[in-house]
Amino acid sequence: MPTNSYIQNLARWYGLALLLLTTLFAFRVIAQLVQIWQPVEFLPSFGLWHSGTLPYGWLVGTQVLILAMCLRIVWQLFTRRVIPSSRKGQLLLVLGCVYFGGMCVRLMVGLTIAPNHVWFGATLPTVFHLVLAAFVILYGRFHSLGSQEFG
Repeated sequence: MPTNSYIQNLARWYGLALLLLTTLFAFRVIAQLVQIWQPVEFLPSFGLWHSGTLPYGWLVGTQVLILAMCLRIVWQLFTRRVIPSSRKGQLLLVLGCVYFGGMCVRLMVGLTIAPNHVWFGATLPTVFHLVLAAFVILYGRFHSLGSQEFG
């Protein structure tokens, strides 16, 4: 039977992976803010970051909440305050895979048959939705693996 140190190592590695994904998403939020306030040439234009389906104020507010939730999860993993749960893992894996699959379909439709559609054609936002979906999948995987070893 694996020891508690196995769960701690698992939490640390998953915490690092989730921190990387959170950092990628934070880059998206910051880059978009830069492009609306003080545009720079080396980043894509604001219009490529923002599909326009949500008013920007709502979007950035939601993004800040998502970042806060992601950082809270990462912090809990690093401080070992997460008890792996099989049910939570299964739910997160299903939701994450549905989310990831939906965004893959969105990306493929946008790249092929509807490149000018406001939602499907928004390639850059879709890529960062894939980042968030990967976060959900990895966090679900942590719970699934950890619960097998934990209990």
